Amino acid sequence: MLIREIGCTVIESVDNSAEALELIYTESPDLILMDIDIKGRMSGTEIGKKIEHLGIPILYITSFDDEQTYQAAQRSKMVGFLVKPVGKYALLSCINLAISNIRLATENAAESKSETDDFVFKKMLFFKKKNIYHKVDINEITFVESDDKYCITHTEKNEKFVTRITISKMEKSLPASHFIRIHRRYIVNSNKILSVNLFEGTTLVVGKEKELPISRVNRKKLEQLIGKNPL
Repeated sequence: MLIREIGCTVIESVDNSAEALELIYTESPDLILMDIDIKGRMSGTEIGKKIEHLGIPILYITSFDDEQTYQAAQRSKMVGFLVKPVGKYALLSCINLAISNIRLATENAAESKSETDDFVFKKMLFFKKKNIYHKVDINEITFVESDDKYCITHTEKNEKFVTRITISKMEKSLPASHFIRIHRRYIVNSNKILSVNLFEGTTLVVGKEKELPISRVNRKKLEQLIGKNPL
């Protein structure tokens, strides 16, 4: 109830280790809230150790406030340790901190990846809005618009996310195989381009018929893109 109240999505809730493992393997959640004293053959920390190779962060919740329990939790992919009863804002703080750490780890790991690996690794971006991080699949992004030191990311669901980041840095965060810089102020998802006019005003239509300008510098990139995909 608290998780839904703070704006996060709950995939499912289970009360035993067997169902927990099945759910984790089939649904691959972004974050697991794990009760250490879960029913079944395995404890919450044993489940955490078993799924460590999946790299899914775990926020442990327990009634046991002792060093042994804490050390057992630390041996898996722990991002937080909450002792019951759990308050709304303590939970919110832990979840936000966990997502911030995931985001930072993603950015750091991506810098050491090749372009191909980068695309596979960065299938999503996290945007903070009203103290909640929203996960956005990069395939849902239609275009990114620069507004001085900020970027406005537009999605196919008509959502807008404002981020304090330069468009050049944002460009590096998106896979070059799918996103193209068409103007000093715009990056577009090439899969969302509906039409291109390279001769009369050099504009393109993206997403739900949003018309964007194309700069002379970036015109050749689009010509090459179109040339690779002739009708």
